[in-house]
Amino acid sequence: RRRRLLKRLMATPMSRVEYLGSFVVSRFVLLVFEVLVLVGFSALVFGVPVRGPLWQLALICMLGAFSFGSLGLLIAARPKTIEGASGLMNLAMMPMWILSGVFFSSENFPKALQPVIQALPLTAVNDALRASMLRGAGWREILPELAVSLAWGVIAFVIALKIFRWR
Repeated sequence: RRRRLLKRLMATPMSRVEYLGSFVVSRFVLLVFEVLVLVGFSALVFGVPVRGPLWQLALICMLGAFSFGSLGLLIAARPKTIEGASGLMNLAMMPMWILSGVFFSSENFPKALQPVIQALPLTAVNDALRASMLRGAGWREILPELAVSLAWGVIAFVIALKIFRWR
């Protein structure tokens, strides 16, 4: 927005769906390399097991990338400055980092907060990855987490499409 690039793109025959979808597709391309490096490094150096099937790991990672990519598009759809988008991103991500079991167990929070914590996309991805990689859980066991991740991705992408403006 700052360099008026969106104004130039508006003159092309590209639709909002194609423009925003291209960000999600580019996220998938980078995801392949990121997952290979992270999982490979953790397995080789730290001995982290990968007990579940690789296709399941790939599906979890793809749904996670879709949900967080869509959430990022939603957050960045309206702010006019990088600082504004960054502030909104921190506002969305900080509670997830604290509550979702990234740094410490989410089970330590009060029972009243557990439904909210379980509905967060980062909790869903964390729980699905842990179940698949560490316990070798089947896809039926991680289906609720996959559904939460997919729902976040679809809802955030649809809302981003609705509120995105070229100007």
